[in-house]
Amino acid sequence: MQLRGTKPTKKNVGKLRQGQFLTTFGCGAIVDLPRESVIIAGTDYWRHHDKPRYHLYEPNLQQFLGVDYFVRPPESVDKAGQQTGFGIPAFRFPNWMYCPKCKRLQPAKKFGFVGKPRCEKCKAPLVPSRFVVACEKGHLDDFPYEWWVHGGNCTEKVSELYIEMSGEKSTLDSIIIKCKNKKCTKKEKCSKSMAGSFGPESLKGLKCRGIRPWLQDVDREKCGKTVTTMQRGATNLHFTITASALSIPPWSQKVQIELDENWANLKPLLYNPDLFIPTIEAWKLPKKCGCSAEDIYEEAKRKNDMWKNKEEKSWQDILEGEYKAFLTGSDDEKGEFKTKEVRVPDFMDTYIDQVVLAVRLREVMALRGFKRINPDYDVNDMSSFNMLGKDLKNWLPAIALKGEGIFIRFNQDKLLEWEKSPEIQRRYAHMKEFTRHSMIKGPGITPRYVLLHTFSHLLIRQLTLQCGYSSASIKERIYSTFVGEEKSLDMAGVLIYTATNDSEGSLGGLVREGNSSRLDSTLRQMLETASWCSADPLCIQSNGQGLDALNLAACHSCTLLPETSCEARNCYLDRGALIGTLGNTSLGLLAHLFQERGE
Repeated sequence: MQLRGTKPTKKNVGKLRQGQFLTTFGCGAIVDLPRESVIIAGTDYWRHHDKPRYHLYEPNLQQFLGVDYFVRPPESVDKAGQQTGFGIPAFRFPNWMYCPKCKRLQPAKKFGFVGKPRCEKCKAPLVPSRFVVACEKGHLDDFPYEWWVHGGNCTEKVSELYIEMSGEKSTLDSIIIKCKNKKCTKKEKCSKSMAGSFGPESLKGLKCRGIRPWLQDVDREKCGKTVTTMQRGATNLHFTITASALSIPPWSQKVQIELDENWANLKPLLYNPDLFIPTIEAWKLPKKCGCSAEDIYEEAKRKNDMWKNKEEKSWQDILEGEYKAFLTGSDDEKGEFKTKEVRVPDFMDTYIDQVVLAVRLREVMALRGFKRINPDYDVNDMSSFNMLGKDLKNWLPAIALKGEGIFIRFNQDKLLEWEKSPEIQRRYAHMKEFTRHSMIKGPGITPRYVLLHTFSHLLIRQLTLQCGYSSASIKERIYSTFVGEEKSLDMAGVLIYTATNDSEGSLGGLVREGNSSRLDSTLRQMLETASWCSADPLCIQSNGQGLDALNLAACHSCTLLPETSCEARNCYLDRGALIGTLGNTSLGLLAHLFQERGE
């Protein structure tokens, strides 16, 4: 990361992995460093965005997000060990700091330091303010210490604030903020602890100023919302909003990958075959791609047509396209999407129609925006979350992840028979009702989605005991029929996969577990484990638990996964969909399989 200020100079203050930028520390997030606290700058400050070597392409995701290309976060050192001159820009925040030696509390500029934050009197390293304020519109500001100490009635332009600790505890009531301005203390004793500063009415009367420190500006639209006190490291201070898509044919082919890497140079030659073909031959692209120069030229025209048409795609289009790709399969040895269909384990061949090993896959994950305090947003409405820059751009930050996985498709007839049962409809009716009043908006909640989602979680938990990957490194993708949409494709599948931004995501450990004999054993053990939870009978008999009561028989002891693994924030889960309940095993689609095993 590169710290930027009012001057054009910059310095490196820390390091982030590319994956961290997309999932944890995106634009507008505060990063705590050993001697600094910074906020990641918006995309307006990305100086490398016009450099073709940092560009990424994934046509399906581009059409869904409405951008022309993606930009990778820059590395500070290239593969040759040379400094690139780029870095993720950041600004110092919070601006208020205090000296642990003389206890002064004031904005950083008043300390008069140059370079590392130090008190000009004590020479002691300064500590960033522990408290900030934010509003649900995403604005962020320093905690109003002057307003807090003086009860909002101080008319003095000069404040002399100090922090004093009372007692040995580190609670809020032991943190005392004092004003030692003589003019102020003559009138009244201006001293107040931080106790109550997090209360809902603590900052009543103080309206949001619309400050956006990651963009170094003030929002043009007046905010006026009441601000909320938060700690600068609070997990609900920043929720990244991402979108991802798998590279599938034809865009996963080796020829398309090579065109992506050279598109900036090849696109101007596209309308002149006499220049285009000799150029790619000189670069030996036909040999790399295993096809003729004329084939590459045709693929380039297809790619350019996609650019010109700018066809819009919905999230439904993305998932249905991926689902079809797994059903069709691909044996492309050089591309980024290679699959292998294997025999369905005899144990579940009545309920599972197809098992496909994703020997090689590529996922492009893009950062769309972020939220504060409340994570709720509409995936199709960009106004429901904060943008990464002052204005919309024709690109977004993104990274490419490589990995492997297991795709499982359920039998449609068995699922239809199960989900149309009146008992099943009644069991999940309240989950739909709770969703209407929840900040978590489900992806079209149906009994089928709950079953597929729960199956995915239970399978991931079982696989982590066998494949060598941690549960946090395995992800899911649920392919369930979209409800209330015209021309919806009937889908009933799950993809369990791992993906990283290096080769570690495709070492083969997960694919190996998808082979018929091993998967058979895994599924048997999965059902046996799912039949009992250490929190039973409370868990299996639950009528609603978890966030906003959006789970039934699902808790941390039996079903939940790390947040990085789940696509629905650990909601819409129910073991009962697979194994039934204590009073009614017929509710479980796979209940009799476990019962037969027990016999």
